[in-house]
Amino acid sequence: MKNSQARRNLIARQSGEHNHDHAQVLIGWRGRMDCRFDDTAGRLASGRAALVPAGAGHLYAGLSDDSELLVIDVSFVDPYIRSLESACDLQFSDTLFQRPEIITLDAVTLPLLDFAATQLQQAQQPGKALVSCQLVSLFMTQLCQLYSSDSARLARARLDIAELNRFIDRRLAEPPSNAELASAMNLSESHFYALCQRQLGVTPQHYLMHRRLQQAQYLLLNSRMPLAALALEVGFADASSFSRAFKHHFSETPGAARRSMQNLR
Repeated sequence: MKNSQARRNLIARQSGEHNHDHAQVLIGWRGRMDCRFDDTAGRLASGRAALVPAGAGHLYAGLSDDSELLVIDVSFVDPYIRSLESACDLQFSDTLFQRPEIITLDAVTLPLLDFAATQLQQAQQPGKALVSCQLVSLFMTQLCQLYSSDSARLARARLDIAELNRFIDRRLAEPPSNAELASAMNLSESHFYALCQRQLGVTPQHYLMHRRLQQAQYLLLNSRMPLAALALEVGFADASSFSRAFKHHFSETPGAARRSMQNLR
């Protein structure tokens, strides 16, 4: 895709998987739609948006008949996008679209959603391309401002690891989402995600999994709890999924780890 564009996309109750060779901004306008990437997931409703890097596959599922998105298709070879990058002093591929992310739009941007949807509905050729170009500029500029504001706060902030661990440990049986983790730390999802990467060197969900499996290992070696019950205790649906995750993390099955400990005793 050479030229960036703004468009409406009626999802309704459709579901499936998408993967594009260009970046996208998926903005919830009406209804609700679930969106899942490898390391994060969220629900798009009015005021929520997904930043989708080029090539990032994602699952989607519309949850109501009126589910509709405003979509910004972003081409990094588009001269107009290059001009915006220069004006915002940002390389979009390395900042806004560095990874898949679900964000909440600010109060300034929310009133623009109905305006944009109306403009796209009413636009006729030959003026349709101009309207699309204007809306691409409008939303990308707003996102640049959001990113710059978050970056300034991020430079001064640090995660309270002890508090994060306490929250995770209270929720081992029902592992929290990125949104719940961020809320517990009084941070935006994007801010929380970036701090995890900076301080812990991993994504929030990787850190959560590490914490769950550390507790699982402790219970495995210090109790006689059956594997099925232990799996539920640390948030797995069954013993099979727990065993796969445990072996991937510790390079041995739960049963083998327990037998090794028993032999040492």
